[in-house]
Amino acid sequence: MIQFLVDLPSWTLIRLFGILSYLSLFVGMALGITYSFPTWKGQMKAQLLRWHTTANQLGTCLALLHTVLLVIDTFMPFEWKEILIPFTAKQSAGLNGIGTIALYGLLLLIFTTDIRHKLKRKLWFALHLLSYPIFILSLVHGLYIGTDSSNLFIKAMYVSTGILLVGLTAVRFVFRPRKRQVREQETYPV
Repeated sequence: MIQFLVDLPSWTLIRLFGILSYLSLFVGMALGITYSFPTWKGQMKAQLLRWHTTANQLGTCLALLHTVLLVIDTFMPFEWKEILIPFTAKQSAGLNGIGTIALYGLLLLIFTTDIRHKLKRKLWFALHLLSYPIFILSLVHGLYIGTDSSNLFIKAMYVSTGILLVGLTAVRFVFRPRKRQVREQETYPV
């Protein structure tokens, strides 16, 4: 069994799981932002929520695989301490540290979403907004430490996904009704 693990193309899998995790989290965030648009109703809104949840759970699982494989990698193995404690890695301590913080943030988001019915809505929402800095940490981690980041296609992927999320967030704020407008519409339906 141990020989099987050693013979795995671990460095390739680490890179693959990292990129797939990032893309899955991008899709999850994009769907989450899109879910909040007032244009979606009924079954479509429910479907967007399911896709959002699935993409984020998949992204978190892939991030965990990305992380665990670092321990068995023969090219540049990490110790558990370097993985679990931010900024203790021998190589690129800062960039690896923000990757560790991003992973802890993802786990916090998944956990608090699972127990959201036990939390006050404002607390859950405040915690859920941490997805923005967590995504930025993931983007910076992948863009600057990923060995594939010198590849023009990979670099373009990171930049374009970042720009798309900024754009979706801007559109979200444009579509978001102000509380006063909502109250007026409730009081004086048009």
